[in-house]
Amino acid sequence: MADFNSHIITNAGRNLLARALAGEGKVLFTKAAFGDQKHSGNLREVTELKNKKLDLNVMNIRNDNGTAVLTVQISNENVEQSFQTEEFGVYAKIEGDITEILYSYTTAVSADTFPNNRLGKTYESIQDIYMAISSDIEAEIYVRDGVIYLTRDIANQVYTETGLTAVGTLKGRNNLEADKQYLADNGHWYKNIGGNRTWEATSGTPDEQLIPITWKYLYESLNNKENQLIQNLNGILGQNNGEFPVEQAVVGNIYYFPRNQKYYYCLKSQTSRVSVPNADFEELSIYQNRKKLENLYKYKEDVITIMSNKNTKATFVLMALGHIRIVSFRNINVHNSYETIFPNIPSWFCQNTKSMTFSCANGSGGYGGEVSECHFDPVNRVLKFYPNTMNGSKEIELTGQCISVSLETI
Repeated sequence: MADFNSHIITNAGRNLLARALAGEGKVLFTKAAFGDQKHSGNLREVTELKNKKLDLNVMNIRNDNGTAVLTVQISNENVEQSFQTEEFGVYAKIEGDITEILYSYTTAVSADTFPNNRLGKTYESIQDIYMAISSDIEAEIYVRDGVIYLTRDIANQVYTETGLTAVGTLKGRNNLEADKQYLADNGHWYKNIGGNRTWEATSGTPDEQLIPITWKYLYESLNNKENQLIQNLNGILGQNNGEFPVEQAVVGNIYYFPRNQKYYYCLKSQTSRVSVPNADFEELSIYQNRKKLENLYKYKEDVITIMSNKNTKATFVLMALGHIRIVSFRNINVHNSYETIFPNIPSWFCQNTKSMTFSCANGSGGYGGEVSECHFDPVNRVLKFYPNTMNGSKEIELTGQCISVSLETI
């Protein structure tokens, strides 16, 4: 490529900058171009190349503290006749304008020959063009139809992998496919989240079911989802008492550690500053799982001897395993009459426990044939026996067990 003089911002380009600074819109750099002749005199008054030979695609732009750096793709793929690169121009417009203007213009210090493509050998290169632009102006590129190849540097600067198939422009199609990308009239890509659906072919404007594929949108979406997740977690946890570092911590409270995005249960109150979870804090998922496992195997047993309302004495074995409650008895004496009541079953055993009706039979020392209907009444903390009365006996002997469940764990 030939050596060129510094770019001159044309009067039309200066007017464009003034409009952008006045807030009329973004500056869109639309293309660059080579010509084989050149203007002389006051180059600021130039409005078009003297003899344009080749349009060039602008691949990228960045505003470097008031200097616009345009990356231009140069290719002779469609050049049938070689020419001298005597002049070079950059075109731009304000977003929303129909026509573009010659923004900047320069001439060659010494012209170079741009090769044709008659032999099928394509010349391609990437060039950076530097020109003045206000650092307060927001500028973008306008991508024209046609093939543009991409360098790794440009891809790293301005593109992010979406994992979505890019189908093409919105305008001109009658149907949209689910989860595919489409190019709107504003030059941005949008993902269709509305499923497979029909589309008005004359429209290139996205609707509410086409979401922009931009860092800003992704960031806001993720931020909203994070806030919603925190609210959901707070609802599940029932509380969220702050995050590390904490100036003091209260036993039983829950604290969030942003560095690993986990919640911790305070096992022991802290009166001084704690920057990171220590041994007095347990990761909440571990704490909850441990408590559940403990409830599965925690066991308690009590042996009690009680005098009944019929002046008979009996010994009962009370067993609790998690939510399960068992009353076991062997060879207890029950009065041979309608109702024998054993009171004062311990409260810990009866708390939120279900009442139960069961039956039992004669013990090892009985007459034989002794049976009884039995009731466990945890509300009144009693065991009641209603035996099948036997002739010639004052007391009968019974063996059996009752199994119930409690809403409480021990």
